[in-house]
Amino acid sequence: MEKIVELKNINFGYNSKYYTIRNINFDVYSGDFISIIGSNGIGKSTILKLILGEEKIDSGEIRLFGENIKKFRQWKKIGYLEQNAYYKVLNFPATVYEIVMSNMFSSIGLFKRPNKNHHKKVIETLELLNIEKIKNKMISKLSGGQIQKVFLARTLVQNPELLILDEPTTAIDSEATSVIYDILKDLNKKENMTIIMVTHDLKYVSLISSKILCFEEGSLIELDKKQLDIELSYKHKHNGKDCCSI
Repeated sequence: MEKIVELKNINFGYNSKYYTIRNINFDVYSGDFISIIGSNGIGKSTILKLILGEEKIDSGEIRLFGENIKKFRQWKKIGYLEQNAYYKVLNFPATVYEIVMSNMFSSIGLFKRPNKNHHKKVIETLELLNIEKIKNKMISKLSGGQIQKVFLARTLVQNPELLILDEPTTAIDSEATSVIYDILKDLNKKENMTIIMVTHDLKYVSLISSKILCFEEGSLIELDKKQLDIELSYKHKHNGKDCCSI
């Protein structure tokens, strides 16, 4: 099975005297659904930024699709849905269709217009997420759940082989959250899309993930289903606090 992501002996710190991430090792294979959980502000999103090349490691090695990240140029293979996309478009003057099409312009070419194949791909992606009926609505007029679907569509329209998501259900209600996770589960199971996700939604994690990693004190701990049940019980008893040392 193909290795999509390899992290070997990764150390990283925003402060040179202290590593936020210490000696992390894990592999992501084609078709995996990896969920990363842990407390707020502990560094989960930083792991994603390292994989995306937005932050540079202090030591170790990251390989993407078999290639060292320093030489990797095939970024179209990776789709990224950042945290809090909802807040960035509250007053943005664009339609759903325009938002999704905007991620096609690297394929369309500079100063060129979309052709029928580009339009077809956008419609197919909107249909995949069941939002084609709102394609002409202004993004600022949508609910949080609808906006998150639109940005997921924007990420998927380029057919990424690896999907990276940072808290994809922030600021949306429980019903919309369930729908988003059903979509991600289908993408993983039916389309064999490889997914790495940071999330706090522990009750969904064991239902959709092939591997669960808890980030604590700079290190990653792999949890099985029984351990996650204990984590959920602890969280419930301690006012929502995470505890991965179990």
